[in-house]
Amino acid sequence: MNRYIKTVLFLILALTSIFAVSCNRHQDNEVSKESLQGNIEIVTDVEHGPQLKLAASRFREVHKKVNVDVIVVKDTDNNIKSILDNSQYAADIITLDDSYVKHILSVYSDRILKITDSGNLYKNTLLNNKMNNDTMKGSIYALPWDTCPKALIYRKDIFAKENIDVDNIKTWSDYIEVGRKIKEDTGKVLMGNLSDDNNDIFLLLANELGTSYFNESGKLSFQSEKWSRIIEMAKILYGENLIEDFNSKSELINRLKGDKIVSFIGDPTYAKALMNDYPKDSYKWGIIKLPSFEPGGNRDVSLGGINLIINKNTKQVNLTQDFINFALTDDELQMDLLNDYGRFPVNMDIYNLVDLNKQVPYFDSKAWNLFAGVEQGSFSINYTKDFPKVREKVKEILTEPIVENQDFKTISENIEASLKNEIKK
Repeated sequence: MNRYIKTVLFLILALTSIFAVSCNRHQDNEVSKESLQGNIEIVTDVEHGPQLKLAASRFREVHKKVNVDVIVVKDTDNNIKSILDNSQYAADIITLDDSYVKHILSVYSDRILKITDSGNLYKNTLLNNKMNNDTMKGSIYALPWDTCPKALIYRKDIFAKENIDVDNIKTWSDYIEVGRKIKEDTGKVLMGNLSDDNNDIFLLLANELGTSYFNESGKLSFQSEKWSRIIEMAKILYGENLIEDFNSKSELINRLKGDKIVSFIGDPTYAKALMNDYPKDSYKWGIIKLPSFEPGGNRDVSLGGINLIINKNTKQVNLTQDFINFALTDDELQMDLLNDYGRFPVNMDIYNLVDLNKQVPYFDSKAWNLFAGVEQGSFSINYTKDFPKVREKVKEILTEPIVENQDFKTISENIEASLKNEIKK
């Protein structure tokens, strides 16, 4: 009897202790949430404003005494100095495009908060190529916010009428033959192309071949064999009127309602724009990987994304880092950003979530899973401090008339000659 009573008393004491510890932990968590307070301001572009506003709203649901203002401007990349100066905004966090990060760091690294210690905690979680782009001389200055894997979004109803099996489209040669057939039979354009920074057809093709304007050593790469293949492919697409350029995403998406364009290269934000603008047209659209240059070649391309930097003048260092951590790691937020805006996560843990690997009814496929595979299989881009300047010069030369009428040797020599005095040694 005494042994029984002792056992009961022991169990009661043990349960009481566990309950007390649990209560204390709960109270500690509540205290932690309540103790986090203050105001921070994020300055971002039009595309990413709604995404960061959603993240700010969710963060405030957890931390009631925190306020996160999101200020939307037309361009952060080319106005970084005034934003860092807080001449117009009290910016704590600022977004920068991938292609501008190294350029900005080469000029303003002393104005941007080093986050090496906290940044290292993400090295096995966030995309490695993005983290490398945010690192200079061993120090981490930014964290990636999103990424833009590319896929071919096509009119499966038109392909079906033309008896085209997309499973047989493996290479660009296969795709061009499809375009020729569709053009001859229907007069429709094979591909719509948005000629902006992160959808430029030349950079897309270059990324597929594992290059860009610069090779791995940071040297100009335009006279390489890879760029010869890129220019020749562009000659066919433009020379045979198989491609049509557009100035904005909205212009391209709007043009799709005319049934003139039968496919386009797009990232998840394009897929979401299509769902939003044409909700009843799901039966029309399919999605596959891009064609490769040769049978069995690479079909994965990713180009674009923004990064979060912290103004060194911020008075809320801990709060800004807490917000960024939440915005990059909260599973529910990550999936809502993807499903609501097409914002593709840089957190690789999210790629394993059940919800990301579900069927997307609009495309009747596991579209998000396809994009995740593309992202993980794509080549890194060597962004240098001179990348933005080179891009502008290249755009001036790689125009449709020049691509159609000049040979590769002339084009490549003109590009490198025009850049000779522009590249900083």
